[in-house]
Amino acid sequence: MEFGDAVAIVTGGTGALGSSVVADLLAGGARVCVPYRSEAAWSDLVERSGEHQSRLRGFRADLTDREQTAQFVREIILREGRADFLVAAAGGFEAGKSYESGDEVWQRMFRLNLAPLTTAIRYIVPHMVRQNFGRIVTVSSGAILHGGGAGIAAYALSKGAVRQLSEILAQELKAYDIHVHCVMPGTMDTPANRAAMPNADFSAWVKVEEVARVIHFLLSDQADAVRNAAVPVPG
Repeated sequence: MEFGDAVAIVTGGTGALGSSVVADLLAGGARVCVPYRSEAAWSDLVERSGEHQSRLRGFRADLTDREQTAQFVREIILREGRADFLVAAAGGFEAGKSYESGDEVWQRMFRLNLAPLTTAIRYIVPHMVRQNFGRIVTVSSGAILHGGGAGIAAYALSKGAVRQLSEILAQELKAYDIHVHCVMPGTMDTPANRAAMPNADFSAWVKVEEVARVIHFLLSDQADAVRNAAVPVPG
């Protein structure tokens, strides 16, 4: 299979996009490790993995907590011996104009969208450096393009930080065979978004499976000539 026995870590792997990424990687032959907080969401992911369950590993961990993240990564390296891919799909959304959002909104958006990435790379990237190989894909948002973000200020800025950090990390790792990419999906067709916007035209939204296929390409050998890319996926 395309990914052989590569070891992939997917943060947010029990969510709508993350679970599609997990399914795609498992189908490609990878061993996939997922941190989770909800036992019910983890059980659902395992059930949907079907014949690939033997290559799926779950670890109860909150990636906004540094010690839990460190332990999560230690267990992966102990069990799997390496970490080849990181797909950072963990995140959250909250609307609000910049001048109306209180401190708690700003803090929550950066805690949910940026903190899981910064803690993950702190403990995962050193292993990639030692093995002189790694592929990282972060998930920002198409909402930040063309000056977007009005009405969703804290969310947009936290997702803009994800994109900027991805570019910085790529530069910091250019001496190694570690590539860092960022995908920026438009509104994704998820149950949560349908519930929040029931009158929208769902056909205009990007499917999570489509975003997962773009991530697949960026992780694959077909993208070896690309070290750092920011890819809009509007649907």
